[in-house]
Amino acid sequence: GGVPGEQRPVIAGGSMAIQLSKVRFLIIENLEVSKATGNGINCDDGADYANSNATRHVIFRNLSIHDIGTGRNNDGLKLSGVNDYFVLNCDFSRMSAGGSGVDQVGCHRGLITGCTFSNSTGSAGNAVQCKGGSEDIEIRANRFIDSGGRAINIGGSTGFEFFRPPLLTNAPNVEARNIRVVANLFRGSDAPIAF
Repeated sequence: GGVPGEQRPVIAGGSMAIQLSKVRFLIIENLEVSKATGNGINCDDGADYANSNATRHVIFRNLSIHDIGTGRNNDGLKLSGVNDYFVLNCDFSRMSAGGSGVDQVGCHRGLITGCTFSNSTGSAGNAVQCKGGSEDIEIRANRFIDSGGRAINIGGSTGFEFFRPPLLTNAPNVEARNIRVVANLFRGSDAPIAF
């Protein structure tokens, strides 16, 4: 990342600024990401859906992610199968009309705090989404200003093959469980929270 207190290095354009797969003990910080046509930053488990250790202990800190996508399901920060992670003091603005600021699919034990989500376009998008088996995530002390149709979307309609961990036939399965939304500020949006 960039140097704290100095101007952030900028990664602009292309289909994706940063792709991370099967990473551990990693910090991405002090960067500006803009104008990617796909996702801004994509962090995933390398499609190793059943391996809870594939990607874990990741911190995203002091990032500015803006003007992402082409109006489709393009996200500022896309997390798939990430465990034990933090999204701290980041700014997400002008996300794609059908995307999210932070989209979590099958993520576990996460904290999103001190972030600002603003000026999303279109009613189909949202600022934060938790789905696909996501569990034990706290969304605390953030600002949601005109951040899409649903500022926070808990649950969804994930394709069965994308759940982390994989779906079971002999036990209950959920889109999202134990998602805590605490001490946030909401202004604008059609709904602050949708389930």
